[in-house]
Amino acid sequence: MKNGKKFLGYVLFFAVLTVISFLLHNDVAANNNNGALYFNSDITSGSEVLQKIIWREDIYDPSLKANVNVIKIDDNYFAGISGPEKAVLGYLASTIGNECFADGSMQKVKCKILSALNLGYQCSEESKAFLKNWFREDALIVSQIENCKPTLASTVEKTFDEVKISSEDNVIKVQLKGLKLNIKENTAGKWSESISFKVDGDKVSLTERKKKND
Repeated sequence: MKNGKKFLGYVLFFAVLTVISFLLHNDVAANNNNGALYFNSDITSGSEVLQKIIWREDIYDPSLKANVNVIKIDDNYFAGISGPEKAVLGYLASTIGNECFADGSMQKVKCKILSALNLGYQCSEESKAFLKNWFREDALIVSQIENCKPTLASTVEKTFDEVKISSEDNVIKVQLKGLKLNIKENTAGKWSESISFKVDGDKVSLTERKKKND
């Protein structure tokens, strides 16, 4: 029975990837017909040099015999990530979909970015304990982490498109581009955020978050 649930989780996961690819390609084509590219928004970065560590890419899946749009990560960055940056990305990946699927049960939700961070299953006690310790003086984020709900795809999927990050003078800045996909209505929207975190020794707190719909 356990293997059956795990297999079903994989089937649903790949089905969602196929739908995401279809919606994104349709939306890109529609915007190209209007003389504009779909992914053309950016956030002013000021003087900081931000490193792109997460993005999306089309790859061919032989089992599906089709191209699917997937999240890609910078393996070198994740291999040498600092504790504060791990906490920041772990928090974001606990609230935004990142190719998550039920690994046998709803209590074991595996996600690409959280796996790259070695934070275990999404919303697991292991993951929450790590994040709450780093954000222990940020009551709002601690509350969000404590009430974490798995971001399994349903009719509406909210997921990552691109993440850039910089860490300087005890400040971590994140430029995030996200996708909001309505599978039922076959539509794709996007948003972008500029997020700043303050690092104080072994503690992190969110200081600014600006979001816009594009």
